[in-house]
Amino acid sequence: MILRRAAAPLPLLIGALVACTNGGGLGSIGGGGGSPSPPPPGGIGVGIPTGKIGVEVDPVWGMIGGYTQNKTSQVLAFAPGGKVTVKNLSSTTPHTLNVIQKITGPPPAWPPSPSLSFSPKGNGVLGPGYASGTINPGASVTVTLSKPGIYLIGCAFHYVGINMRDVIQVVAGATPGPTASPGPGGYAIPAPAQISAQVRQQQLVDQRGRAFTLASLGGKPLAVTFISAHCTDACPLMNAQFADAARRLAAQHVNARLLTVTLDPEHNSPQAMRQLARRFGANAHYWLLAGGSVPNVHAIMRAFGVISVEGKRGENDRHTTFVYVLNSRGELAQTMLASTALNEELVDALRDRSLVAQR
Repeated sequence: MILRRAAAPLPLLIGALVACTNGGGLGSIGGGGGSPSPPPPGGIGVGIPTGKIGVEVDPVWGMIGGYTQNKTSQVLAFAPGGKVTVKNLSSTTPHTLNVIQKITGPPPAWPPSPSLSFSPKGNGVLGPGYASGTINPGASVTVTLSKPGIYLIGCAFHYVGINMRDVIQVVAGATPGPTASPGPGGYAIPAPAQISAQVRQQQLVDQRGRAFTLASLGGKPLAVTFISAHCTDACPLMNAQFADAARRLAAQHVNARLLTVTLDPEHNSPQAMRQLARRFGANAHYWLLAGGSVPNVHAIMRAFGVISVEGKRGENDRHTTFVYVLNSRGELAQTMLASTALNEELVDALRDRSLVAQR
């Protein structure tokens, strides 16, 4: 899926939705619908809705996620007149909190592609047209809740591509209610220690039919991503970005490598990855496309926190789309969310001298 941003010069983000929770039990607030959770002292946490925040298929409000009052997704509730802090929980990715529209109750009728501002609007008061502005990783803003109502909210960066959206109810006498379960995987970026020596020894097979391991690729920076060869949504765009990045690495003689691993080893054999490599003209000196045994691939996916869900056709074509940059010691140095500027960002990251171990 492509996320259309309001500002033309900014890169578009590519995301794939994973909707996996147990849903939230609902009560009522007046006649307004869901039974939200009480606010913790920290206010509202904001993050991509495929990790610890989770995604909730709420029977009243539909698909929600990305905003939380604790560590899981839920409809949010606050008493009027107070102030809350909206904090970006990510260490790498910017977010926003925008009011899409004020409604009287469910169903929410989420608009497919609303115009959401990346600049602050609304003078810090939650209401129709409010926008937090870009909240950089780890940063926060304060918003006043002086206007009672039910508000559909979303992230200007990720509303379209990753369905990052939720509901805030500013209602007197709001009462606690059940929340969703966390999503699969984890929101936090894996620490270098989590890519264990055992995982780095798991064998894969590249497009030339050669066996290799992550450990064998050490000594130079490496960017790793996971795709399905049968995916027709974000994956071809990812492949095109990697193909261009590989050409740039070759032209600039950058001593680094790209690696694309199947996230559906049950259906993507090494032969299927070889065909994909031919389709994109992959130069194996700079870009490897790999398959492998189901246990080996799954072990590597778990180490990187890759989320993959079986789709309607029985193939794992619903998945996250992140890129992981390893330094020359094989430690995770950076995680990127795929975008249409990924080719340039990858080359810039892999040219960073700090990624090369000092001898």
